[in-house]
Amino acid sequence: MNRYPNEFNELVNKLYEEKKPKKKKNPKTNFKFRVLGKLYDDDIVTKNYVSFISDISKIHPFEMFVDCIGDFYIFKKKVPMRQLYKVNENFYVKGKSSTKVKIRHIKKICKKLGLELRVIDDGFDIKTIVKMGRNNMVGIQSVVNF
Repeated sequence: MNRYPNEFNELVNKLYEEKKPKKKKNPKTNFKFRVLGKLYDDDIVTKNYVSFISDISKIHPFEMFVDCIGDFYIFKKKVPMRQLYKVNENFYVKGKSSTKVKIRHIKKICKKLGLELRVIDDGFDIKTIVKMGRNNMVGIQSVVNF
């Protein structure tokens, strides 16, 4: 037994058939790099970020990181927050931020410390100038096969 007229059922079916296709997700951003001779090449940017900060924290104090990335992303004690990573015995870093923010933090730390940052992209080692221009873009100095 049909509750609705055929025209209505046809209209509903037509709407389902014509519904918008699902949006494609943006491709995953990778950021692999080399600093102080160590290669940070995990496919997950957060792992590279935490590992990099952990390595640099062995040399530099907590205050240097607060100056570079701000106290919104770094904490001296554990706070009730998801995606909080223990860097060492002295502090924690927040991993819940965009990939672009993490990349910007890595570049700022390298710039502040005068470290050469080599960005790894598709099998090539791209030597970058750590000094940022007025538009905050990092210039490419040379490309060397990896």
